[in-house]
Amino acid sequence: MKLVGFGCSFTFGSELYAPSVDLDDYRSNIKYREDRCWLGLLGHRFKCSSVDNFSQPANSNFAIGQQVANYLLTTPYDPEVVVCVGWTDPARMSWYSNNKWTHNGFIVGSNYSQSYKEWVVNTTDDDHTVVSNNAKFSVNSMCKHRSTPLMQFSALGSKEHQSYDEYFLNGSTMQHYLEKKQIELNMNYFAEGGHPNEAGHVKFVDIMSEWIEAKKLL
Repeated sequence: MKLVGFGCSFTFGSELYAPSVDLDDYRSNIKYREDRCWLGLLGHRFKCSSVDNFSQPANSNFAIGQQVANYLLTTPYDPEVVVCVGWTDPARMSWYSNNKWTHNGFIVGSNYSQSYKEWVVNTTDDDHTVVSNNAKFSVNSMCKHRSTPLMQFSALGSKEHQSYDEYFLNGSTMQHYLEKKQIELNMNYFAEGGHPNEAGHVKFVDIMSEWIEAKKLL
């Protein structure tokens, strides 16, 4: 099987740094980071032939929906591919131009600062939920239409129950699960900036693997 992943910093593997790498040396840390985030660990555990991680820090659910659509539209069908999505906080938004996404977490100094301000002023939590739910519906519909397996969960944001069958930790989030286990087990599952550390990603994959095996998804 081949895993193809989309999501935010929790899937990207933010704050997973090789001990010998300078924090500013982004490129030399890519393999270390991608091997140790939950997506890479999952691929290794289930002996997948490849793992492609298309996630982006500060990504929004709106953008994730578009990114999955673009992947499915531009990539020849492969029955070995399993799409994996770590949905993020519904309050995020993104803008697209010149083949590049700008997310509201990196809006300062961009061409979309004014647009972001207007979006914040004129939208509500209910609006954010609608956009996120539409993105999830689109991704689930596209994968079903293409007969491409989909594994998904909420990494951040709402703990609202979802109506999709293959939705891991339905009614919770990756962040909430690790926060809970951190207290229960007296462990540290988060890096200084609030992203899962290596132990956090391993802990998450342990429980996700049980779910995958029970459902025979990989």
